[in-house]
Amino acid sequence: MKKLLVLASLFVSLTTLAAEPDSVKVAKKNELTLEQQAKKVQQQKKASEVQKRFNKFSKDRFAVDFIFSNWIYNKNDARFVGGDLKPKWYSRGVNIYFSWDFRIKNSRFSFAPGIGYSCSNIYSRHEMVEDSVGIHFTALSNPDDYKVNKITLQYLDIPVEFRIKTNPDKLDNCWKFAIGFKAGVRLDAHTKTKTKIDNVTKVNVERRFPDFNQFRFGPMIRIGYSSFNLTAYYGVLNVFKKDRGPKANEFAVGISFNGL
Repeated sequence: MKKLLVLASLFVSLTTLAAEPDSVKVAKKNELTLEQQAKKVQQQKKASEVQKRFNKFSKDRFAVDFIFSNWIYNKNDARFVGGDLKPKWYSRGVNIYFSWDFRIKNSRFSFAPGIGYSCSNIYSRHEMVEDSVGIHFTALSNPDDYKVNKITLQYLDIPVEFRIKTNPDKLDNCWKFAIGFKAGVRLDAHTKTKTKIDNVTKVNVERRFPDFNQFRFGPMIRIGYSSFNLTAYYGVLNVFKKDRGPKANEFAVGISFNGL
């Protein structure tokens, strides 16, 4: 009987010793799993913080562009009477846009549709004349009498951009690049002249130009760092309706202040 008890005790001891390494392995395995889980939680927390920063800095963003605008046209067009139109280098305008940024799966890429207002002014030494055959331009006979001579075009625009940020963790301080297009509908087209003859100043504004194209469309690009960017746009559609004015395409370059 005593021998049986001794054998039983020895068997239990050996079984316990044999099982101990497996217990240690299980414990170690469970410990590694906890570390992995903690790392995963930390990564998820970091991604959540980045997303919050993205929401803060990249949504509900306004962009204000100060641009130099001009036209690309044929200098020898018969509708330019008295020589080349020669728009002034200081022809300028402004864009004010609001956009909503949709991030693509927590990446550095996003898609941003928007809406906005655009105004461009073309200064020249030609008078714009509209008659039964459309619009043509005639060189001013006394250009020195004109203090202001410009064409103003205003649009309601729908811009759409595909955006890239170099560092999603620093959305407000990183390099940003955007390429897209915008389509617009014309709200207004008018001319404004300001003359001073014999110390008498006259201002004349005319709004009767249906021969301007009602729509515009073209690619746009934006690149820069933080809130300061360079921007450019080219109008694919002619500024004027077909056969109602010279063939001219709008282009603009400028500085953009925005949050992208």
